[in-house]
Amino acid sequence: MQTEINELTFIGKAFPDRMMDANGTFAAANQELEADPAFQAFVKEAGLAGQRASLIVFGPENFMYWHGVIAPKDSEVSGLLKFSLPSARVFQKEETANAAYFDLPLNFELPRFLDEAGDLGSDFQAQLEENPNPYILRQLDLGSKKLTKSLYLPVSQN
Repeated sequence: MQTEINELTFIGKAFPDRMMDANGTFAAANQELEADPAFQAFVKEAGLAGQRASLIVFGPENFMYWHGVIAPKDSEVSGLLKFSLPSARVFQKEETANAAYFDLPLNFELPRFLDEAGDLGSDFQAQLEENPNPYILRQLDLGSKKLTKSLYLPVSQN
């Protein structure tokens, strides 16, 4: 389903694509963030302990993987990174998942999601270098187990 989303603030840590393990996962990176006292303190103080998110930011030759949470724009952070996502038109898909979802191999999960997006996923891939919003955001509510995957659409799709 296509929808509009507002500007979002992602808080967590970024990991270069070379940190992906032999299985195509970022499980070790996820564990690193989950064990970080600064992250645990932030999610507790911000009331976000039941939320997690991952963000894939594509570049011309590589990508960055982010793990963390979506937080209020004015959140103060120490020891963590902040990334502003613009308001945009996105393709969204919801499903049921748990925290282990973020440890699935990206080379399995991302193509499946792009296939679910159909032509929108194909357009995203074809226009990746020209897309000012080359993002795939995945948000998980740990309590309800609701996973929302968002594919930021190329500007020509807006």
